[in-house]
Amino acid sequence: MAWQLIWFDDSDGRLSGTSPITRQQFIRVRELRIFDNGDDEWFAAGSYKVAAEHWPQLIEVLACPPPEAGKSYFIEGYATDL
Repeated sequence: MAWQLIWFDDSDGRLSGTSPITRQQFIRVRELRIFDNGDDEWFAAGSYKVAAEHWPQLIEVLACPPPEAGKSYFIEGYATDL
């Protein structure tokens, strides 16, 4: 299992970029309890939209730059080969 921050251009819906999230970072993000992920503890079932109010905490945990205007951001989990 791996995780990433992924973003799309709002004007055309195309993928604009991705940034990996380490397991340790993901665990810290999950502990923030800012996403409504129900029983999807490992964010394996889909993408979770990053809302404007999430950014201050995510910037600190992920050590990422602030969001760009005109982009939609998500955190998602995906399967990897073992």
